[in-house]
Amino acid sequence: MSTGGELRLESASFSHDGGRDYNEDAVGDSDAFGAVRLFMLADGAGGQGGGDVASQTAIAAARAQFMRFPAFGPETLRHCIAAADSAIRQKQTPESRLARMASTFVGILIDYRQRQALIGNLGDSRCYVLRGSQIIAQSYDHSLVQRFIDAGLYPVEKLREHPKRNVLYASLGANEEGVEPYVSSAAIELLPGDGVLLCSDGVWELVDEATLGRLHAMSTSVATWRDNMVAAVRGRMAPGHDNFSALLVRCALSPQSADDDDQRTMPPLSVQPA
Repeated sequence: MSTGGELRLESASFSHDGGRDYNEDAVGDSDAFGAVRLFMLADGAGGQGGGDVASQTAIAAARAQFMRFPAFGPETLRHCIAAADSAIRQKQTPESRLARMASTFVGILIDYRQRQALIGNLGDSRCYVLRGSQIIAQSYDHSLVQRFIDAGLYPVEKLREHPKRNVLYASLGANEEGVEPYVSSAAIELLPGDGVLLCSDGVWELVDEATLGRLHAMSTSVATWRDNMVAAVRGRMAPGHDNFSALLVRCALSPQSADDDDQRTMPPLSVQPA
């Protein structure tokens, strides 16, 4: 496997209602000048239509902030999350359906020239970075059950079984404790063949980490990986299941040519959502 050269990023996404009447998830990405790209996913809550407004507001605000300052670094993610939180709070008008709206947020910054990534999140939507069938990096859940696990009061392998697994103590628009978002402490080195999965809890609650790894390893393209993920969720979901959404990125080695600058700075490709 080559250890030099910039990466080519191929992405795909899906977002489905599941068994609900409407979809409160949102996905998005943004590439500004340079070689840095931001991929994002948000899962809204609030009822009466507030959740979908919250998630879409989060994605739009984070994208706008990134476009203003598209640098690769942890502060960029912190500023994007803060902008998303502020935008949601500004729309929480009293006596309206938006008064209690909130949203999770998870994002990953990728510098495809330096082959590095940084994760940032608030809430329990997740980011996994995969190499073959192994998960080499993961976001952090701001959930009540995760606090139990951190305190040694509950086994991590039973997280998906806990009746309060969906209870959050921090999210955009609902962060009374002033919890700081999780941001990677160091850049994650990426190799050709690595994959990134951003997903809402409607995905990861049904598909465990071992299965996520197998699905990544067996998929020869990002489109196939997307389709395999959708099939895995549909095969496990019960009636009334939550919305389920994901954004997937596969890293490949970009063609190099000393005589062709356009090839050396080839932008990431996208696959149409399923």
